[in-house]
Amino acid sequence: MPKIVRVGNNRNFKNTMKKIKPLVEILLFFTIVLTSCEKEHFKSNHTFNQENSYFGSGKGLIVLGEKREDPYKLENMQKAYESLKSAESSSDKDKDKIKPTHKYIRFLPANETEWDILKSDTTLILYDFPLDYEIENMGTYYHDPTLPETSITWQYCVVPIKYKIPKIHNELIYEVYIPEEDNSNKSSELNKVLNELEYESAKLTGNLPKNIEKTKGLFDKWTPKGRIWVWDDIVGSTTTTTQRFSHYECYDCNTGDPIDCDGNDGPIRKQEAPIDICKRAVYTYTNTTTDGMYIPLNQVSVHARWFTNIKTDLTDENGNFETGQFLYEVNYAIKWERSKYDIRNGGLLQAWYNGPKKKGDWYLKIGKGGESIMYATMHRAAHKQFYGNNLGIRRPTGVGKTKLCYIDDNGTGVFWGDWIDVGILPDIKVWGKYYGSYKTTNEIFGTTTHELGHMSHWHLIGVDNYAFTGEIIYESWATAVEWALTNDEYHSMSRLDGNVLNYYHEERYQLNPISGSYTPVFIDLMDDYNQRVGGMINGKTESGRLSLPNDLIHEYSLSYIQDNILKDSRGIHSLKDSLYDNRLTGVTISDIDQLLALYW
Repeated sequence: MPKIVRVGNNRNFKNTMKKIKPLVEILLFFTIVLTSCEKEHFKSNHTFNQENSYFGSGKGLIVLGEKREDPYKLENMQKAYESLKSAESSSDKDKDKIKPTHKYIRFLPANETEWDILKSDTTLILYDFPLDYEIENMGTYYHDPTLPETSITWQYCVVPIKYKIPKIHNELIYEVYIPEEDNSNKSSELNKVLNELEYESAKLTGNLPKNIEKTKGLFDKWTPKGRIWVWDDIVGSTTTTTQRFSHYECYDCNTGDPIDCDGNDGPIRKQEAPIDICKRAVYTYTNTTTDGMYIPLNQVSVHARWFTNIKTDLTDENGNFETGQFLYEVNYAIKWERSKYDIRNGGLLQAWYNGPKKKGDWYLKIGKGGESIMYATMHRAAHKQFYGNNLGIRRPTGVGKTKLCYIDDNGTGVFWGDWIDVGILPDIKVWGKYYGSYKTTNEIFGTTTHELGHMSHWHLIGVDNYAFTGEIIYESWATAVEWALTNDEYHSMSRLDGNVLNYYHEERYQLNPISGSYTPVFIDLMDDYNQRVGGMINGKTESGRLSLPNDLIHEYSLSYIQDNILKDSRGIHSLKDSLYDNRLTGVTISDIDQLLALYW
């Protein structure tokens, strides 16, 4: 019988291993490559380090862990300074005092007006959880359990020592000293040890990372940086390879030739010498292609923080960010907020993505399912409306910061109006599910632009005029905003995908008889599809019907409709008059009459 090599029990083991080592290394290489292979079919110059991905801020409430002693707390820095001072230091105690650079305080706004005062101050970096606690559960929102659920929670921040604190209920937690931000006339003794203060204070407070080595006088700082991407359901496609174990096969350890496990390579073989038999696993590989891919998140507020030392940056169009420098590990986070809007969880609570605590780059892919992809997609839509290419319509900016609320439940969307003076309700709500399943990202993007379209319209004509505007006008306008901006967003994605993408969520209004308030009347002024005649739409050929509007008009722009037609339209009659008065070259009275014939 041929012999089977048993590791550790064969005198030829070392020689055998020398012979099979190259084969094992080759097999291991292909196993690793094929196991970790993820091919993304899109045109992009960006690479993504999968090994550094961090998937999933925990769902639900942020849970605080152990309270820690802040190395930047003034009294701790003072102790560190005294520990480092030379024996020849001055005996004048006043010269030995470190002066605070910042204050760590917390506010408790009594109402939305006070909260908006804080949020409108772009110098404040507000947190709704304390900064000197570990985070035990990486949730997406926090509310102080000692406060009523319906009240605004404490807002924590670190402000310069000379910051003029607004007249909103606040408490000083403690004074802070951040060495790199000390611009005062420091004593010569303090200057000598300035670079070592942070190390010494971290050591004395028990926050010094393990296995850290002290260098002479200076310590290498590092810069938190990385890339933030999010999944989109309709851009491009992604192919993944799945490895599955099939069976074991045997081979000659000396030659690598496959043999059966009895030592024969065929039905007729004489054994003239013993054979060293080795085994290896055989796998099957399955490629699965799904619609969608990861895209970079632009202008997201990324935070890097070590206790009360905070640095932030906005991602660029490729999703890259880079903050100021730190000495030790940082808590990474995304705050779903910009100066003109913030995204909330359920109503009053700021939405977060809490990332890892680490010393190193943060590469994040926010995947399908859960709240975080919804926050990210709402941010994409809101950023386009408030800062990006919104096709020239009025931005939805009003008094204070716009409050967008995500509801992780079944529903659509709603625009409540700007409640800045009358309460703490969000301006806009977007529901993320249909019948228990999450909506696609383009639907969330579209719903957000739809509701912000209402808000833009409201600010354009004023609250009194809006109150007297018919539902068929304001809903049809928001539908047109959704259609135009979402199409524009996905057309721009062709730079990643190589294809022109279209948003057809509103085609149902073009393919069905006019009923209710959501109509294609403003879309029909822009598009080149006549539903009375029929033709290609969404890659399909649709038959024309007499029950559908006769759309002979096209080439109006969204901004032209807003500036010249929408502002004076309260119902179908006034819309007709505005269209008569603001016709583009080539558009006739008859064209307008035929378009509106089914609306009476």
